[in-house]
Amino acid sequence: MKKMLLALTVSGLLTACTPTPISVINPSCAGFSLIKASRQDSTETLRQVLVHNDTYRTICKGAE
Repeated sequence: MKKMLLALTVSGLLTACTPTPISVINPSCAGFSLIKASRQDSTETLRQVLVHNDTYRTICKGAE
């Protein structure tokens, strides 16, 4: 009985150390799109819009 309990404890501890898998809920490009900049946007906001749009174009080639 003690050997069985020890084996279950060890197997439970070993499985707890496995990394959790990364899952993508919505891999399609339908979840986001290009952002249009405004004249009222600050320089930092325009930079962030540019980074977002470049990322969108990289991930969603031909989805526009």
